[in-house]
Amino acid sequence: MSSITDDGLGMPQQAAGRVPVSLTGVAETLLIPLLGRAVDAATQSPILGDPYAQGVVERLDYRFAKLPMPPTHAAAVALRTRFYDRWATAFLAAHPDATVLHLACGLDSRNQRVGWGPGVRWIDVDLPEVVALRSQVLPTELPGRDYRLVATDITGGAWLEEMPMPTARPVLVIMEGLLSYLQPSDATGLLKRLVETLKEGELHFDCMSAKVLSASQKDRKAAVSQTGSVFKWAVDDLGDIEKIHPYVRLLEAVRYLEAPGVEEFPFLSRVGYYMMSWVPSLRDSVRFVRFGFSEGASGGSGS
Repeated sequence: MSSITDDGLGMPQQAAGRVPVSLTGVAETLLIPLLGRAVDAATQSPILGDPYAQGVVERLDYRFAKLPMPPTHAAAVALRTRFYDRWATAFLAAHPDATVLHLACGLDSRNQRVGWGPGVRWIDVDLPEVVALRSQVLPTELPGRDYRLVATDITGGAWLEEMPMPTARPVLVIMEGLLSYLQPSDATGLLKRLVETLKEGELHFDCMSAKVLSASQKDRKAAVSQTGSVFKWAVDDLGDIEKIHPYVRLLEAVRYLEAPGVEEFPFLSRVGYYMMSWVPSLRDSVRFVRFGFSEGASGGSGS
């Protein structure tokens, strides 16, 4: 029977029988939100309370201590993820026959946290090396559910056309923590391609301002920097997203600094966020957004 050790973050890890992690660069960044969800789940009052994250952390042979994850950062990860879980739940309640395309799924157990019925097809997508790792620590099949796990590079090739998606269904595309790592042309190109190919559905993603992007690229102590990655894509005007394709329209935008749930953060963080929310250059530093798209629809902000 394997023994239990501490990984330096107060979280136990098995000393033997763990799955080695050889991810580098952007692929390695998936371990940051995984750690954030695990740290949040271990608190007395978790924001997300992911019941699976800590178990995945314990199965991985990886030095998580190299990724800074103070309480506020873990809370931020949990809050962002909770938004996408709730948005996905609402979309699937309104569209019980939809397809979910979860891009850059990483080691996220969203397909187990979110309730979805027999009429939904859920497709988790990530790079081949990520899918290989995921397959060792999370289920590749969900009994009684129409679930697919696909390994592909979404920045090239005919991957979207080859997705096992039923036709004539609305599609929910979840891209949590993905687009900011892409080159600007790749990010906008992906959004345009999704809209042109899928015809009807919603796009859920997060975006940061150019000011935050610039600051993040200079922060060598941040968790992202520890993986050798950098953020590349920023959005200051959400109207620019609607200009990508005439079928795209903004449905909802939530400022991270003012997001429902921030009141659950540590006290000093709440005070700091409140003060920053009054600074015009910081107010829109990070936003969680929902865009709708449908063939024949015209653009224009919905909220």
